[in-house]
Amino acid sequence: MSHIDIETLIVGGGIAGLACAVHLKEHGRSVRLVERNDHLGGVIRTLSEGGYRIETGPNSLFLRPEDPLLDYVVKLGLERAVVQAGLTGKRRFILKGGKPVPLPTSILEAITTPALSLKGKLRLLQEPFIPPYEPNDPEDPTEETVAQFVSRRFGSDFLDWIIDPFVKGVYASSPEILSMEDTFPRLTALEDRYGSIIRGALAMQWGQKPPSSPLTRSIFSFSEGMGLLPKALADRLGTDAGTNAEVIGCTRNSEGFRTALLFDEETYYLHSRHVVLAGSATQTSELLQEISPESEGPLSEIPYAPIAVVSMGFSRKNVSHPLDGFGLLVPTKERRKILGILFSSSLFPGRAPEGQVLLTVFVGGMPNPKLAFAFDEDLIDIVQKEVETILGSKGQPDFLRIQRWEGAIPQYTLGHRTRIERLTETLPEGIHLAGSYLSGVSVSQSFTSGIEAARKILATPPQP
Repeated sequence: MSHIDIETLIVGGGIAGLACAVHLKEHGRSVRLVERNDHLGGVIRTLSEGGYRIETGPNSLFLRPEDPLLDYVVKLGLERAVVQAGLTGKRRFILKGGKPVPLPTSILEAITTPALSLKGKLRLLQEPFIPPYEPNDPEDPTEETVAQFVSRRFGSDFLDWIIDPFVKGVYASSPEILSMEDTFPRLTALEDRYGSIIRGALAMQWGQKPPSSPLTRSIFSFSEGMGLLPKALADRLGTDAGTNAEVIGCTRNSEGFRTALLFDEETYYLHSRHVVLAGSATQTSELLQEISPESEGPLSEIPYAPIAVVSMGFSRKNVSHPLDGFGLLVPTKERRKILGILFSSSLFPGRAPEGQVLLTVFVGGMPNPKLAFAFDEDLIDIVQKEVETILGSKGQPDFLRIQRWEGAIPQYTLGHRTRIERLTETLPEGIHLAGSYLSGVSVSQSFTSGIEAARKILATPPQP
């Protein structure tokens, strides 16, 4: 039994926890990060198998000039390892009528795309003249789902063939259950400011300055894969980060918190002034039951989408589609059993052996959660049939790997913001939160949540 004194304990070694720990350490604060699994980085992990480079979670990054992660890519010396998707990353497909159709990336393309019917295109052109949303009761406005917002502003065709597959690709979800204000706050802000999404987007584009960094110009990853990012952060922490450490108890006392950790069959007690809970909403809820029972309720109301990620390697000659883009998303109206397919080897170099291609297929999500847990043989059969039908693959894949995530992506359902506000209002002093369920599910948003937690701690006087 050992006793350790530390200013800040961070529970959870995903990208949010790593960001928080590194930021605190850079500012001279004492910190210890613990992760219950055998690796750091959470869902961000790159594996090399059979000459293929497999991403078990996110496959790429897109950063805005204001994102803290942009500075850290430079600080960590990762710029030299950056590989950009370029034009390939901008070309995406949706499935319509059983065939891949290029997804429009501009208003002009939306007018000419076969993805929308003539009626849908005419309805899209009416968007600048659609009045902004006005609730019946201004003091108690009705929250809109993504489906309600998009149907109101752009029409049902645009919802079914553009937004529905996009929501599947990003959130593994359905536009009927997500809150528009919490899921796409930038779009609701455009309506509030300009009265129209199209007018607002054009105004923002005209007033936009050229990107100050090449890292904000396109989607990118790293030559060694996305796993290089958490590895670089973990290297900064050194022995201040540990894996296979399970929190078995945490209580408050007059000086802060006393946390019991089980590591290598030995119990350690950490005394800390601050505790950062950087796991999923489910994991955080479990820990708060003991520390602050009144705080954990809202977290139990946040659902997560389960996903099965199937990586498949084929000989290039055995796939008829040119795979000349980011990937393909599947609208609900197509009645398929997959969410989408990523053309991994087309997006970045070094993802497949010479003469081979790597496809990453996503199954399950909120539309078909049970499929994420199908038996391996059934899942493989489903995926192979879909890839054969959609992309023209022939024969058995040369490489196959399945990765399942029981709780992959938090769902920002109606009332999400209210739940987070209720949660933060009841948190005891010294408890801080970080994670993808707070203010965005992307890698950069999760990273930012960790930085924000660190900034709150830095705003308090350092421990004597």
